[in-house]
Amino acid sequence: MTELAWRLTRLGGRSALLSTGLTALAVAVATLLLQFAVAGNFAFDTRADRTSWRDAPAADGSGTAVLATAVDHLGGESITRIDLAALDGGAPAPPGMDAFPAPGEVWLSPAAADLLEGVPESEFLSRYGDVKVAGELGEEALAHPNEMVAVVGRAADDPALSAERFNADAVSPREIDGFDGGQADAVYGFYMILMILAAILMAVPAAVFGAAAARLTVSRRDERLATLRLIGATPGQVMRLTLIETVLAAAAGSAVGTVAWMLATPLVALIPIDGGRWYVADLWAGAPWMLAVALAVPVLVAASALIGLRGVVISPLGVARRVKPKGLKAIRALVFAGLSVAFLIATQLAGGSMIAVAILVVLFAATLAAVNLIGPWTVQRLGRILARTAKGPARLLAARRLAEDPKAAWRTVSGVAIAGFVAGSVALFPMIVADTSIQSTETIAAVVPEADAEALAATLSTELGGRAEVAVVDSSGFLTADEGAAVIEATTSGAELESVRSTMTALLPGDPPEREIDSSILSNRLVGSVRTGVTVVLAVVFVTAAVSAAISAVGSVLDRRQTYRLLHLAGTPQRVLDQARRQETLLPLAFLGGASVLTGMLLTAPVIGGMGFDVSGALILAATLAVGTASVIAAGALSRPLLRSVMRDVSPRPD
Repeated sequence: MTELAWRLTRLGGRSALLSTGLTALAVAVATLLLQFAVAGNFAFDTRADRTSWRDAPAADGSGTAVLATAVDHLGGESITRIDLAALDGGAPAPPGMDAFPAPGEVWLSPAAADLLEGVPESEFLSRYGDVKVAGELGEEALAHPNEMVAVVGRAADDPALSAERFNADAVSPREIDGFDGGQADAVYGFYMILMILAAILMAVPAAVFGAAAARLTVSRRDERLATLRLIGATPGQVMRLTLIETVLAAAAGSAVGTVAWMLATPLVALIPIDGGRWYVADLWAGAPWMLAVALAVPVLVAASALIGLRGVVISPLGVARRVKPKGLKAIRALVFAGLSVAFLIATQLAGGSMIAVAILVVLFAATLAAVNLIGPWTVQRLGRILARTAKGPARLLAARRLAEDPKAAWRTVSGVAIAGFVAGSVALFPMIVADTSIQSTETIAAVVPEADAEALAATLSTELGGRAEVAVVDSSGFLTADEGAAVIEATTSGAELESVRSTMTALLPGDPPEREIDSSILSNRLVGSVRTGVTVVLAVVFVTAAVSAAISAVGSVLDRRQTYRLLHLAGTPQRVLDQARRQETLLPLAFLGGASVLTGMLLTAPVIGGMGFDVSGALILAATLAVGTASVIAAGALSRPLLRSVMRDVSPRPD
């Protein structure tokens, strides 16, 4: 059977080989994108595991070391600080370090060392006392290569390791036995949810594209298989022949796509998320998962091919005689509407639990997948309306094509329509970044015990020597003291900010002092990560859309080459056929593109619409429509030389 499949492909000439190559190329692109989507989830999990040592569990009894963390600031940058003190000689070395830090030692991450190069000690290192830089942290201690971390060795009786810390990103001093079994930073839970959503937004279009690969040049294949059925081939033989032909091309494409992903991983690792790029190893999902993706895509393609054989198996004579297929059922629209309503209801009823989030993610993924269900139905209805109102041959040809083969027409524009849905879904997400630069006058504040506040303020004022105005207040406006605590604030010039901050950090126990705008550094990083993520997702979806449009356009010409030849022999100018092809693409694109954008915005408006709106959303939408339209037009232009070749070739064909 394999030999027969190869013989039929070879005897089909260059067009048959080209169609097989198109299937392999489509599968390769889909596999590459799916490998990317899967690897991203493992990458964040790896980052979380690598930083969990900073929140090591408290010792059961007496520990070997004391650990605490805080967030220091330098200008518009934040530096994670880990304070460590050994309680006996058995304290284990932290990850990424050769030994446990001795009192007075500071270990810096490479990025922190670069940041502090040339910075006077009085503006940063002096806040840790009389210290020296003892070494550089290895990657086992860091979330990513660009993370800024300082590990400070202290004495066990250091006041910095006695005061409780209230900042949400800090860990109060605790005794520990080791650094295993720690809890990952909560921010990575947020990133993992976003990555799952991003994976869905990338994986669904890629999977739809992969499944559509089996339907490329479907008319040519159906006619050939119908002929085999009419001369005696059994349904089982036809199905095996299709599986062999499709799976071999899909397997080759899947292997190429997997290898392409492995080669592209170092480039993908350069994408900055959460303030930095990735270690290449983080994007390695592992051989089992990569193999699972590489096998899943050919299985998906094979299933799609078998589903498409229903007409050949049941009615080969109808296929051979080109009997007009029945119209698509309105149940497609009902399914999409039902899923959309279910998602909107769930957004109003769901709480903040992980189960509720999982339900929302599943419903959103199902709704996104259902876009591929309602698309052909909408194209067919649009084609029938245009056919009744057509006033020229090009419009009539385009309308008849849309009405009689809506699935093929949908495959050309499906990528852009899904991209529009994705863009509409994320366009409302606010991406406003706060200005964290140093101003001419700055106020920094810290919370201290109320009983010690006046004494600490007097000591601080003496140490600062007139560089700042110091006051004890109940609230600085952005920092409010709880019962039993007070706020010490210092007002200084922008030029003296960091030296004043260093003096305050060295003298005051507890959380490091901060400006009001310092709390926006983390939110700026989150917004930047979301902006990067949105850009990457849209880029992936648009790559899928562009490749899908180009391959579908070429496949469409190969599918209808006999029709084009006959129209050419009947005297139809190529100009008219070109116009018809453009209209059968751009007409549904204009309608479906706008509808998909609006649908995406309406679905996600209850979730993120209340957060605000900025110009970034409008820019994303504009870019979506411009790039999507340009990609489809370019795809049609790429297939024009093939159309010209097909029209001029009027020789008899074996198929």
